[in-house]
Amino acid sequence: MKIKKILLLLITIFTIGITKAQSSDDILNLLIQKGLVKQNDADSIRADYAFKQQEVKEKQKLFNVLSSRNINIGGAIQVRYQSLQEPEKADGFDIRRARLDIKGNFSPEWEYRLQTDFAINTKIIDAYFVYKPFDYLKITAGQFLIPNSLESTTSDSSLETIDRAQISGLTGRNKDAIGDQNGRDIGLQASGSLFKTTSNHYILDYYLAYFDGQGINIAADKNESKDIAARVVAHPYEFLDLGISYSNGHDSWSTPAKNQDQIRIGVDVSVNYNEFSFRAEYLQAQQGTYIVNGVNRDLLKDGWYAQVGYFILPKQLQFVAKYDTFDPTKNNPKNDITSFYTLGANLYPNSFVKFQVNYKHKREQGFSINKDEIIAQLQLKF
Repeated sequence: MKIKKILLLLITIFTIGITKAQSSDDILNLLIQKGLVKQNDADSIRADYAFKQQEVKEKQKLFNVLSSRNINIGGAIQVRYQSLQEPEKADGFDIRRARLDIKGNFSPEWEYRLQTDFAINTKIIDAYFVYKPFDYLKITAGQFLIPNSLESTTSDSSLETIDRAQISGLTGRNKDAIGDQNGRDIGLQASGSLFKTTSNHYILDYYLAYFDGQGINIAADKNESKDIAARVVAHPYEFLDLGISYSNGHDSWSTPAKNQDQIRIGVDVSVNYNEFSFRAEYLQAQQGTYIVNGVNRDLLKDGWYAQVGYFILPKQLQFVAKYDTFDPTKNNPKNDITSFYTLGANLYPNSFVKFQVNYKHKREQGFSINKDEIIAQLQLKF
């Protein structure tokens, strides 16, 4: 059995390294003629080699296109169906996301990315370049994710529930003081990985960014102030991530527009152990001011979520449960806390397709209207 594995490895290496015209069959036939391999062993090796090649194709996420430089073109399409229990809200389908993602590099140190979304209104999601001379230093410039919060920095296609937690709105994901910005801004960032172990595992990742503070696709900044954002993620074990985030900005919004503070701080934990996963996060944001009993006070918002998931069929069928709560007026109790309870299932027929079904129960203080939802979403990554 050991000899068979060695031969399979050698054939793979020679097929890649000698010449494109030289196939694995040619090599095996030559070994049979020399009496080095028996016919039965050769047939078994062919079958194993074909199986491994198929695994490689299924895992491939991006495909090279012919160009003078290395370019990878990918993307994702998400088709959603919502059954809304709230009165006068219609059920229906929509194209939630339709993204084209172009990545490439000019050298091992220089990379770039351009990602656009054609759903509803065409917009640029990511547009940046990266210079990474060392593992501990990577410079990113352009429009990219604000390093703030675990869930906000998780890609839409990788979410284990169809919708993000309510606190993602505090980072410009769903709703923010400056609107839905897909969690992104325009600026400059230094990041890197530190303290490499003998098993090629980094103990710490850091991100330090300087932004306009206006969100995506903004042609002109509204004030001289800029936002700073910082995030540190520790990996004490390969299955455990511990994060803390902070951002501070002084931006212009509201009607009439005026300069206001926007400060966020959050902590998070993520566990991925075999088929089990756990996510939890707390986030608080100060977003401007408002009048409370005739006194001008900072407007504080906060919330948290906890989520567990388990693959009952490894890499194929996952069940997820999530609790998510949000208070939009933390320092002025107004009975306006909203809590969501989500149960879901994710089916992965292969590495390109994901089918999700979620049942979301909503509880709002001060309201008794049924706003529960049943959501189904089909995702194709290419």
